[in-house]
Amino acid sequence: MRGGRSPRTFAEKARLLLHQAEVDLSQGCYEKSTSASYFAVENALSALSLDKQGSIPKGYRSRLALMGRWFPEEVGEFDGMHRLRVRADHWDDLISREEAEDQLRRARRLVDRLLSLVEGP
Repeated sequence: MRGGRSPRTFAEKARLLLHQAEVDLSQGCYEKSTSASYFAVENALSALSLDKQGSIPKGYRSRLALMGRWFPEEVGEFDGMHRLRVRADHWDDLISREEAEDQLRRARRLVDRLLSLVEGP
C-alpha cells in the first residue's frame, strides 16, 4: 500500500532490507549488501521518529541528530555506516566481504535497538 507511512511499515521495511543485505552478502554483492544494511537502519530510525515525534527526519544530518538524541553512544557508528554506504554507492573502490559483514552486523544490532523503542521488548 503506497502512502501508508506508519512506524510499522518502516519497521517492516527495515527488516526486509536486512534480509536483502543477507542475501546480497551470500551472493558476493558486497556493495549492495553494504547499502541495504545502512538503509535498514535509516528505516528503523524513521519508524522511531514517526512513533515518538510524529515526523520523519529529512536528510542525513537530521537522522544523525535523531540517533544522537536516542542513542548518543551510537552516533559514531551510524556515521561510519553512512560513510561506508556512500563509498559503496558512489566511489570506484570495492567493498570487501569483511566490510560488508561488519556493516550487516552493526545494522542488525542498531535496527534491533531502534525498533525495541517502537515495538517494545
